[in-house]
Amino acid sequence: MRPTALCASLLTAATRSLALTTTTTPYARLVSSSTKMVDYRELTNQLVTKMKQEDDLRNKAYDRSWELNAALIRVEMAHEEVLSSPDKKELISTLEKEEETLDELFRETALSPAYYNNIVHNPSGDDEITTIHERAPRRGNIDYKMESYARYKAVRYYLQTENDGLLSPNAPCFSGARNILTDEEYLGGACIGLCHDLSKIAVSRASNAMSDPTAVQFVQDARDTVSNILQELLEFDWRNSPLRRKYDSTKYALKQLETVLYELSVAGALGGHGHDSLKSEEEGGPKKKRIKVDDENNSDEKEENKDVDMEKSALDTFKQEIAEVKERMDHRDKLRETLIKTSRDSQKAAKNSIFAMHRGNNKSAVQLLLDCENSVRNDLLPIVKEEPTLRGGSFSNVLEEYVEGKLFYCWLHGNGGEESGDSKNDKPAGKILTFDEITLPITVDEYIGGLCDLTGEIGRFAVARGTVRDKESVKICLETSKNIYMAIRMAGKLPGNINKKMNPLKNSIEKMERILYEQSLMEMAGRKFQSSMEEGGFDAED
Repeated sequence: MRPTALCASLLTAATRSLALTTTTTPYARLVSSSTKMVDYRELTNQLVTKMKQEDDLRNKAYDRSWELNAALIRVEMAHEEVLSSPDKKELISTLEKEEETLDELFRETALSPAYYNNIVHNPSGDDEITTIHERAPRRGNIDYKMESYARYKAVRYYLQTENDGLLSPNAPCFSGARNILTDEEYLGGACIGLCHDLSKIAVSRASNAMSDPTAVQFVQDARDTVSNILQELLEFDWRNSPLRRKYDSTKYALKQLETVLYELSVAGALGGHGHDSLKSEEEGGPKKKRIKVDDENNSDEKEENKDVDMEKSALDTFKQEIAEVKERMDHRDKLRETLIKTSRDSQKAAKNSIFAMHRGNNKSAVQLLLDCENSVRNDLLPIVKEEPTLRGGSFSNVLEEYVEGKLFYCWLHGNGGEESGDSKNDKPAGKILTFDEITLPITVDEYIGGLCDLTGEIGRFAVARGTVRDKESVKICLETSKNIYMAIRMAGKLPGNINKKMNPLKNSIEKMERILYEQSLMEMAGRKFQSSMEEGGFDAED
């Protein structure tokens, strides 16, 4: 197959929608009778168009990320000016306008399909489709900005509610036609991020404890809030995820608050040392030390008990909402575990089908490939459609292994082979399936990855044919690998995980060239000698 023709399969790959098979025989699902060659110039134009489209979407997401970041900075600066300026009326008005702009910008981002990778539910990549799965991954690094937004809103709410308010994941600023935040973004921003900001604010307030009578109480309230949040987060199973690392840092925020309180107590700000404690007692002292001497004091105690009850009610509500978040995340963890275990069996079936092809056991290879395909369709795809964030990792590895097996089978047998039974392969058909001929919903990265891995199997097949002096088969192997190598290079910009496969691919070509060279020497000399490939084997990476 010519490099230009193979490059065509890479170019048209990214634009096709999921194809469903309608054939009646199992073998027909593994091969294609299409032999039509697409014009090279047309394919080049498709490649340029698709790459530009992908780059535009990615750049658009990063541009929006910078806009979100700038809006957050403007609001934070306006808030700092309000705190530091004696004339607050005009500055408060400016802050409110900036916050309105911020909320509108984040809400618009959350509702725009252009900022989501909705490939599982929209394989065609049509950004005009407005139905977005609620768990569709965001493009670019917008998810980090969403987390920063949740962090800012949580801190503002806490300060506005006199140091005892925890922002709900169902708060009006986070809800609407579509939830602005995911559970992970809420936990990372409105919970863990809040703890770190409270720690910083507490240090700043404590430095003015001599002139600010509310500073100590703020530090105590912050310590209690962080302790309550940490207690709820202890119930989560974080695994080895980004949230796990953020959660680990929360205990240091609590430690810093406790250290500040200890240092304030040593300095006399908490009572028992110096004139501050005496002054505090003369002014009435802490509420818990006041003596009830008349009905007015009894009335004050009732009001205090009412405030305590309201605080407990707010804390209970927060705990209930966090428990609901935990329940949803536990369900996703179960889906993830199920997908990993099922993927292991599916990937094993695809690998074993390749081993069967090398042994010439074609019937077994066909059945194993079909087992893998059925497992993906019936067991794995429903999980990924329910939780699109699981699209990568194990599921992607299964598809790449399946692509490799299917490509290898059709390269060996082309449009025939089902009738060959368990006979040994002679000369390969040399057919390479295009992206559109793979019936599972694969990505371009998975197709190119399987194509690179195919050259490793072709190299092993070349060694086997070289040992029986089948020069024509080795030539086909070499030509196919060269075509694949040139086609991938001509495809232009490659995914990061593909670049590491290019050197092994190039090495396999050099080893097959060495086999042909040694076979030519044998023909010229009219005798046999041991091939270097027979001595060292074939070590190209899969």
